[in-house]
Amino acid sequence: MDCLIIGYTKGKGDRASVFGGLHLAKPNGNDLHYLGKVGTGFDNRALEAVWEEVSKIPTIKRPIKEKPVDDAVSIWIEPTLWCEVQYASMTANETLREPVFVRMRLDLGDE
Repeated sequence: MDCLIIGYTKGKGDRASVFGGLHLAKPNGNDLHYLGKVGTGFDNRALEAVWEEVSKIPTIKRPIKEKPVDDAVSIWIEPTLWCEVQYASMTANETLREPVFVRMRLDLGDE
């Protein structure tokens, strides 16, 4: 699934210089539907490449109505970057179960 990156959590440990996980959403009319977070599927090269793109995007107030558990340690960004994730299934509240980062989708822009 192609998803908008709407924010990230600060990295800890060996990810302290980048991010912990990416908050994801999909367009839903004029709103965004929160899909959860992805934090796996990144090798070191991908972490650095994604961080290079994400860190350029201006920060904003939380762009979704939902308040994720880790909202206090999240940085929200303008929803302009896309990535592709694989996932096992959707949960009852329509978030991704076991999402894994596949790649950035720099070919997708503001739609």
